[in-house]
Amino acid sequence: MKIAMLQVRNPRLLDLAVYMIVAIMVVISFISIPDETTKATAIILCVAFGLVHALGFRIADTPGRLAVYFLAQTILILALLRLISPGDLFNFLFYILALEAMMILPTRPAIAWVAGFYSLNSLNALWNQGTGGISGVLFYAAAFTLTAVFGFALRQAEIARRKNQDLLEELKTTQRQLQDLAVAEERTRMARELHDSLGHRLTVSIVQLEGAQRLIPTEPERAARMIGTMRDEMKQALAELRRTVYAMRAPTIDELPLDVALSTLSQTFQKNTGIPTHFSVSPGFPVLPEPYHLAFYRAAQEGLTNIQRHALAHNAWLQLNTGEKMITLVIEDDGKGMVGQAENDPGTGLLGLKERADQLGGEMRLEERPAGGTQLIFSVPLPKQGTSP
Repeated sequence: MKIAMLQVRNPRLLDLAVYMIVAIMVVISFISIPDETTKATAIILCVAFGLVHALGFRIADTPGRLAVYFLAQTILILALLRLISPGDLFNFLFYILALEAMMILPTRPAIAWVAGFYSLNSLNALWNQGTGGISGVLFYAAAFTLTAVFGFALRQAEIARRKNQDLLEELKTTQRQLQDLAVAEERTRMARELHDSLGHRLTVSIVQLEGAQRLIPTEPERAARMIGTMRDEMKQALAELRRTVYAMRAPTIDELPLDVALSTLSQTFQKNTGIPTHFSVSPGFPVLPEPYHLAFYRAAQEGLTNIQRHALAHNAWLQLNTGEKMITLVIEDDGKGMVGQAENDPGTGLLGLKERADQLGGEMRLEERPAGGTQLIFSVPLPKQGTSP
């Protein structure tokens, strides 16, 4: 069975603690052991414990290597315990091994190693002191328990830190993805804005140019007026392009209430195309936030543009109504109807209107007008109070 081992976050701090303990053991051995040979042996074994830690602990990255490391260190500690009787001084080295096991091993294998170290320590106490070592066995139980809990806490803290680091990386990745998505949405919005704003004016200009071209031989004055109207439309288109690029805002909506803006739009459409355009609005029409202004204005533009392009209409109607729950804009014509045109296969402009309606929780429908012709219905729920404009 594969055991998941955890590398400690800052091994240098652990190294420093081990080397300080080894140094203290060397000093105590030098001071407290009278026999020179025993003293030298104890010092050598203590230094060997530190060297094995320095060389072996870092490469003990598998359960097998870790077992070899713990066994080597245990042999050194037992040698010290047998060399100095009763040797309680060197029992402390077992706590180092217990701490290391709890820090880098999962709970069950770590507890097994700690139990082994405790058993060896307890057997040594009973071997040296007999029944008098029972109190030492109880003390070791408390000491090893405290060491195990401390090591386990360090391990859990390291696991939590790494999880937080992983979550942070995931958050950064998600943030980058959201940024990419925002860029893509902004590009889509820009494409829709350019189509809705420029498409309307350019279509009117093309119609004016075609009419002027036909009238130049017979009615040059009328052709000149149409060219002048086309020039004005092109100037407005250029102004809208600049605003779209730099601010992506509808110029009319910035300055006028929606009902006034749509009334002006219908009058301009009638003047430019010669199609009588009738606008009506329900009394007391509310002030709407900017996204609603823009959505309804673009819907009116798209509807009138489609009438000019496809309807062959004699009249057009714009009706802006508000009820208890919904705001509805209906753009109608008395033209040829939806001959050869599928509602479920919209062009770029109608697709843009569907997206705008979806974003506001509403709907857009293109259908046959009961009295003949076509009607485009753009309907969204009334904005909640407190919606920022």
